[in-house]
Amino acid sequence: MNCPNCGVYNPEERKVCWRCDLELPKPKEPKKRRQGLTAGRLWLIVGIALVVWLILSYLILPLLFNAPAAP
Repeated sequence: MNCPNCGVYNPEERKVCWRCDLELPKPKEPKKRRQGLTAGRLWLIVGIALVVWLILSYLILPLLFNAPAAP
């Protein structure tokens, strides 16, 4: 990390700049991202799958298999 006052490099574990003796800012911890499916996303996927299954089973498949034969 570079000192914001004098610009000299200081190792991350230092709390005070070795050149100007001013306190260094604390390093910020990176934000942790949640990985995987959350409960809300899982329910959304299940709901969409259910709607697609209902549309296929009650609307499209009967039309395909009960269609009148071509003359």
